Amino acid sequence: MKRSLALLATVAAGGSVLTACTEEQAYCVDLAKYGAKAVDVDPQKPVDYVKILDDAKKLQESAPADVKDDWGVVVAFAEKAKQAGSDTVELAKLSKQTGGVMTAYKNITSQAKDSCKVDLPALN
Repeated sequence: MKRSLALLATVAAGGSVLTACTEEQAYCVDLAKYGAKAVDVDPQKPVDYVKILDDAKKLQESAPADVKDDWGVVVAFAEKAKQAGSDTVELAKLSKQTGGVMTAYKNITSQAKDSCKVDLPALN
């Protein structure tokens, strides 16, 4: 009985350590998957941001604090692009607002490389 309780306590303690570790690992795995999809995104075409909206929202939720706001910038821009749809006037307006998104994405890219060892596609 004592042996079972000791084993159970060890497993429970180990589980809490694994949970803390797997959240960061899960973010890194999701980030790598996102990177594979983001290859097709042209940063100068706001309509392309719609392609990564769902992934960006998921990453924003699980992102570390140092890039959570940057993901918020990407998500907000992608949502605006989605709302614009095929309205060329609105998309043209958004094209002029890519600077903030590019800065946020550079922060995300740097953090991805440093913390997750993930290379995201470069924005040109």
